Amino acid sequence: MARRKYVTFFILILLSILIISSVLGPVLIKAPPQTKSLERFLLQWEPTRNETNETGPPIEVPENGQFMLLVTGASHVSYLRANVYTDYINGSWLTKNTSVLLANTVAPPMPEVPHHAERDTIGVISFAPLSGNLYTSLYTTMVNASGVEALPEYNLFKTAVNVSTYSFSAVSYTFQPYFLHNLSAGNLTDYLSAPNDTRLVSLARAITRNATDDYEKAQLIAEFLRKHYTYLENPERPNGTDPLTWFLFESKEGTSKDFASAFVILARLNGIPARLVEGFYIRAVPGTQIISNKDRWFWAELYFDKAGWLTFDPLRKDPNLFRPFELEVSPNSLELQPGGEIKLNITLMNVVNNSKVYLYAYVPEKPALVFLLNPGTSEITLRTLQSPGSYGIVLKAMVEHHGKVMKEDAIVIVNVSGGVKLRAEPAYLVIKRGSLGTVRIYTEDNVTELILLPMDSSFLPVLLPDRKGAFNLLFYAPSEPEWHFLGIRTAGENPSFLYIPVKVIDWAKVTLFDWPQNATAGDTITISGTVADSTGVVLDEGTIYTTLDYGNRSILLGFENLTGKLLQVNFTLPRYLAPGVYNITFHYFPSWGAPYVPRETWIEIAVKALAEFDVPEQVVSLEGNVTVKGHLVGGDGKAIANASIEYSLDKNYMGTVNTSENGEFSLRVLLTQLGSHNLSLYYPGDASYSPAEVNVEIAIVEMELPEKVEAELGKPVKITGGIIGLEKGQISARIYPGKLYKVPVSNGSFTLTLEPFNFIGERSIDFYHGDNLLARTTVVIVSPIKIELLTNRSEGEETTVIKFKALDALNDPVPNVFLTVEMENEIRQVMTNASGIATLEVPVPDDEKNVTVRVFFRGSSYYLPAEETFHVLIVKKREIPWLYLGIALLLAVVIARYGLVRKKAPKVEREPVLKIIFNNGIPLFKEGEVIEISVECENEPELYVDGKPVGKGKDFRLKLPLGEHTIEARCGGLVERATARIVKSYNDAVVEHYDRCFLPWGKETGVNVDELTPREIEAVLTDMMYPWEPLDVLTEIFEKAKYSHREVSREEFIRFYRALLTLIGGGCVV
Repeated sequence: MARRKYVTFFILILLSILIISSVLGPVLIKAPPQTKSLERFLLQWEPTRNETNETGPPIEVPENGQFMLLVTGASHVSYLRANVYTDYINGSWLTKNTSVLLANTVAPPMPEVPHHAERDTIGVISFAPLSGNLYTSLYTTMVNASGVEALPEYNLFKTAVNVSTYSFSAVSYTFQPYFLHNLSAGNLTDYLSAPNDTRLVSLARAITRNATDDYEKAQLIAEFLRKHYTYLENPERPNGTDPLTWFLFESKEGTSKDFASAFVILARLNGIPARLVEGFYIRAVPGTQIISNKDRWFWAELYFDKAGWLTFDPLRKDPNLFRPFELEVSPNSLELQPGGEIKLNITLMNVVNNSKVYLYAYVPEKPALVFLLNPGTSEITLRTLQSPGSYGIVLKAMVEHHGKVMKEDAIVIVNVSGGVKLRAEPAYLVIKRGSLGTVRIYTEDNVTELILLPMDSSFLPVLLPDRKGAFNLLFYAPSEPEWHFLGIRTAGENPSFLYIPVKVIDWAKVTLFDWPQNATAGDTITISGTVADSTGVVLDEGTIYTTLDYGNRSILLGFENLTGKLLQVNFTLPRYLAPGVYNITFHYFPSWGAPYVPRETWIEIAVKALAEFDVPEQVVSLEGNVTVKGHLVGGDGKAIANASIEYSLDKNYMGTVNTSENGEFSLRVLLTQLGSHNLSLYYPGDASYSPAEVNVEIAIVEMELPEKVEAELGKPVKITGGIIGLEKGQISARIYPGKLYKVPVSNGSFTLTLEPFNFIGERSIDFYHGDNLLARTTVVIVSPIKIELLTNRSEGEETTVIKFKALDALNDPVPNVFLTVEMENEIRQVMTNASGIATLEVPVPDDEKNVTVRVFFRGSSYYLPAEETFHVLIVKKREIPWLYLGIALLLAVVIARYGLVRKKAPKVEREPVLKIIFNNGIPLFKEGEVIEISVECENEPELYVDGKPVGKGKDFRLKLPLGEHTIEARCGGLVERATARIVKSYNDAVVEHYDRCFLPWGKETGVNVDELTPREIEAVLTDMMYPWEPLDVLTEIFEKAKYSHREVSREEFIRFYRALLTLIGGGCVV
């Protein structure tokens, strides 16, 4: 006994510790910051959230201004992203929260247009630990860091732990200009919201009114901002003003955030999805670079179909345009003493394929120097200059890409001190071949004589004094497109020199031969031609791309690279062109850095629209008259009206049929032979549309199908059949009224499997092809019955009851069926009630008796026969043994007195209950019906209707007039109320609930209920994967209630109401 006490004490101690730890643990024990829950490790996705807030936790930057990153390997990355903003609200940018993927790898979308891709692996070291969003590029594919999570919607990665070093892999995409200008804005409505300000709308439209494509709209917005607004790091703005409108319409000065914000909103108002991005602008070089707060930057990203998100920065070069590299020279001007070294820092960024770059340095009157440089920054030293003067030095960088040399130039002005100062304005020139050029020469000390240096006689220079110390230098551009030098010196023994770089460029000429004057939409056209310089020399570098003017857009048709031979331009006219005359433009675009100017030429072609038949490929029908319907439409989607169509059947000419005003036609042929027949349709075309021809297979069939198919409740239904006359094709099966199945036919047979039915009865299934009814069968849904015994032991004084329950295959009760009970050679019948329970009253023998009971169900139309055997113990109810109860009570008192029972169990008081129960079910009734009400209460309740007493008791039968009535029960100080509604007919109730509850719900799901019939609404919702059975029940009873003269029964209304609640939930009360 003592041992049991110790065990009990020990268990109580454990339970106390468990309760205390559960209640006080969260208060007393603090988890470290950023500790993840177990769910975060086990679940791959976090739930999607729809609130609006800042993007994740941004990287926290120390306020001391010393925040720094070391970035290595960013050969083709100029923008490191940290935050993305989507909504501009009340002057602030916010971001909708999004799903988080517990992964460090994301597959970026691949552009569907030709592009150039570069891949980099970038390392980041932070001087202070980072957490939250990590700095990565737009299309980052993988991040190597602890606890990384991805935000795919925003192309961001974050971590909940502190990291000081990480790396990521990234891909960068660039495009040729003609592909960029063929892009269309994407359809992302979440990125199109903008302030409701008419000034913004007017400005956005004015900026882009001359644009011919969506990309040009973005370029025009960026150009407008660069041209009319000033960049400041710390502009002033009055408190309470909207930053966007203040920047655009008042100050016209702002930070990168102001420029990028304006760009995003103006792009959105032009229909281009856009978002604001925050991060760092860095140099696209492979070496290590230090990034600090001064590099923090804002820019925009715009979304285009087939290209994805593209970066736009109104304060920098277009980062989407393909460049073989970017050349940056520092310094671009030098002041030296005679003999001083010329040291320059050459930075090569975004170098294609990380190639080495050849740099040629041309110093006047000295041999060219050649350097082979790696991407990044290199220092070079040029030859010294001994004589005083101003020297224009030409730097020419070159790289090979796909067999072509691509170039970029830079000019450095070196001033050597001593002697007379000479200055040219401009310091260097770019001029067309053979044209006249002018340079203004300024001298110090009012020099009256200058001498031309004999460098390039093709210039034919002339030096004309203008006033004291100023001269005009006139010359003709040389014939060779390249860099040249003009040289001048002062007279005397210690002359000063002036060297002026001149770049000669040439106009290319595009010449085309023998193009067609007429064509049809969809035709492929080849045109010969040449691209030559102004002297007729055929060029071997550059690209010709072809566009078609279509409305206010320019459509890219094709492109060809020049080879120095006869040009063959191939392109295909779009199939959707309407009849008309179209301008087709051929654009010449020189190779990068080539000394030629882009040119274009255009031709006109009269285009016939493409005529097309819109008819079924196959028509399946029973023998007899077969109708074939179709449309004759142009490739532009417009109907071809009043056209004559010839048709033949099995190569026998049958006649003609004309199209209507909307291009429709219908023809009928008589076919009596089973099998396949060929119907040929021919439209000869006219002045606007091309000819068209199409063949339609007509299969005359006979279906082999059972008249009835029996299926068990809750199990799939399988229907097999054959089709004589159709070897291969597809028909449809329709379960009245709206469920549709596609049924493939192979080798003249088919198998259709239907989902399990959840109710008994018969359903018709029609087999169609198009509008042609082929056959009909009936599915009979039956259910086996399971009979259960509810009373294994039954006792009573004179009689007692034995209860049975009948259940169907879904374990739902089976009401209103007769069960046959055989017991002790006596056979009786009992009926199940609404709960599927049948009650049999039997006499009670004097002695306890175990009887055998056999229960039969003989079957019905939709329930299968069943039989069960049970054993029931029937006993006589005994009298209460008062003597023994008294003795037991006395013993209990003695035990309590002497402490054998040390603690009295607390008395559990049962809370009083008062309920109003409508025995008929839903509290809506037809006028004249009896309402059966039961009141559940321990004491005797009193019932009131509309405040008037009805009587006392627990069961009531009422008849109430039309309208709503308040049913009130009072019992033992408790009051319970319910509402009963009396209607003229259940038809009215069905229509009212359909209009009040179902149609608004359907509209919320996105269905245009105002334009559709009930059956069409059902079909649309079924296609949206809503359960078809309640939709079917609801629609069927609604149509009966509204469109027929038959009365809807109470049982039908209850089925309707339950179907309604299944679909929309409990928001609609009777």
